[in-house]
Amino acid sequence: MRSPGPSRRWARARALLLAALLAIVVSDCTGPILAQPPVDRGPGPSPTQRRPVAADPRPIRLPADDAAHDRLTEWWYYTGHLRDGAGARYGFEFVVFRAERGGFPISWASHLAITDEAGEAFHFAQRSEIGPQVDRASGAAGPAPRFDLQVLPAAGQSAGTGPSLPPATAWVMGGGDGRDHLTAASTPDEALAAGSPGGLGLDLTVEATAPPTLHDQDGWVDFGPAGGSYYYSRTKMAADGALTLDGRTFQVTGTAWFDHQWGDFISVG
Repeated sequence: MRSPGPSRRWARARALLLAALLAIVVSDCTGPILAQPPVDRGPGPSPTQRRPVAADPRPIRLPADDAAHDRLTEWWYYTGHLRDGAGARYGFEFVVFRAERGGFPISWASHLAITDEAGEAFHFAQRSEIGPQVDRASGAAGPAPRFDLQVLPAAGQSAGTGPSLPPATAWVMGGGDGRDHLTAASTPDEALAAGSPGGLGLDLTVEATAPPTLHDQDGWVDFGPAGGSYYYSRTKMAADGALTLDGRTFQVTGTAWFDHQWGDFISVG
């Protein structure tokens, strides 16, 4: 029997990787449930080569540890409350997940969600990518943000625009030391799937107004045989910018919360 060629082996590895990504439970009982296929940027990337890391635990160092880590599981997670000029209230979530599994390429998933309290409606969109290119800060020439993550829409989707938001070609999350910028706007296909055919998106500047909180006092959470996790939060952040919902854009202000967690642990369900 002939062994499968490189393209067939990559297709098989890709399928296994997506299956593994779908199984990751990244926060309590929720996980990245992907409605769209991951971005295809041509031939598959080379398998991930993990760099040696220092023995755990080690002290968290900020802002350096705002950046990505060569660990099995990691996420950057923002949630918050916003008000527009008329006093209408909204909730938002914007998160990027990163996963490494053995020799498979790095995989990413991202969620965007907006709650319209007055309209009693919940809207969300989601994306995924495979490969190291999402982390633009890694290896960047010259000064760069402490983290700079960019997630593209699925192949073949058109890139619509919101009235005051940039073209929806990428969801971008970046910054450092508690001064971050979040930009995400849906493509027409994503907006339709989210039940917001006129568009869904946000463009926010968030800035910490209190020192970061290290979980378990030192930022290290020991899971015993299951591994361990570095974990800190910025519990008070001021948010300012624009929110787009069903084709309407509002200037908003509010508060946000940021979680960053990473480590060599896998939670599946």
